[in-house]
Amino acid sequence: MKGTVPTKASQSKTPTLDCCHRCGGFMVVEFSADIGMVEGHCVTCGERVDQVILSHRERRKARQVAKQALAGSDHSRLN
Repeated sequence: MKGTVPTKASQSKTPTLDCCHRCGGFMVVEFSADIGMVEGHCVTCGERVDQVILSHRERRKARQVAKQALAGSDHSRLN
């Protein structure tokens, strides 16, 4: 949009809880007394996502990108 300025939230590289990873539904941010942390809860399918789950998803994604990069090179192994 004309005249908009990117905010820190839109520039951050951390995953956000805008929409559900499973169904694409609306995520509500709420405090979980069970674990003492803020988590996302999908109002459509009921999936719950916290920061630990998001960090594991990011690690998995990084491993997949690394595997794809190594598969494209002549050296299939690091050793």
